[in-house]
Amino acid sequence: MGFGRPSGRIETFLLVCRPPHRVGAVGYDHPVHHRRRLASGLVAIAALVAACGGDDSAGTKIVVTTTARAAAAPAGGSGASASGVATGASGTTTSVAPAVPPTVFTTTPPGVLTGGPTLTEAAPVTTAGVGALTFGLTVQKAEQVLGTRLLPDSAFAAGAQCIVVKPEQGPDAVWFTVTKSTVERLDVRPPSKLRTRSGAGVGSTEAQLKTLFGEKLVVSAVGTAKRATYTPTDAANASFRIIFELDAAGAVTSYRVGRVGAVESLTPCT
Repeated sequence: MGFGRPSGRIETFLLVCRPPHRVGAVGYDHPVHHRRRLASGLVAIAALVAACGGDDSAGTKIVVTTTARAAAAPAGGSGASASGVATGASGTTTSVAPAVPPTVFTTTPPGVLTGGPTLTEAAPVTTAGVGALTFGLTVQKAEQVLGTRLLPDSAFAAGAQCIVVKPEQGPDAVWFTVTKSTVERLDVRPPSKLRTRSGAGVGSTEAQLKTLFGEKLVVSAVGTAKRATYTPTDAANASFRIIFELDAAGAVTSYRVGRVGAVESLTPCT
């Protein structure tokens, strides 16, 4: 903290800790009363500090509210169950959504990353990341590597300890998924031209994918469309997958890459 104008917390402290004074023409402010007000003020300050957090010089804290669907009510019974369903005195069951803590992560403060984005459409996508970024980095470490901040995208619903973020600068239609405070997934959709190191990307055909990946690629039907999953065989990348979504004509409409546990679902954080 610099030595400029005092922050709100210091100003509050100065108001609380002012010396005893006379109150109008009634008489002197008794020391006991002053000590009581001082103690109350200190309690209020402690609550304010706890709510605002500690030193934020290391980054900007972002809090994203998450929601949960209400659990189904049982046929009978009373009280509250582990599923979060409570029964009132009249015997009517009420569905209560389980509490979900907000997703919190720290991003680099604005103006710190001044070199420009290193993430471009020429950056190769691999099973373990994109360009110089490897999955498993914290948000701030990833931002340093990418040269741009990663900010929440409200178009995607946040989950418990999961949030979808979008580069503030760089290629369009590219998203990262942050799971338990680390970046674990990349989604690429049209019109992005990001391609894998082998040359696969949006617009590639099923035949091209099979030529590029051979027996490591498994194609399965998804309704009238298809899904092609590339599974690496080397030990270093065994925990990662590249999954391509194809339309009925056999062309890639989108693809995602990331760690097993975060990459399987079509929609991130679900």
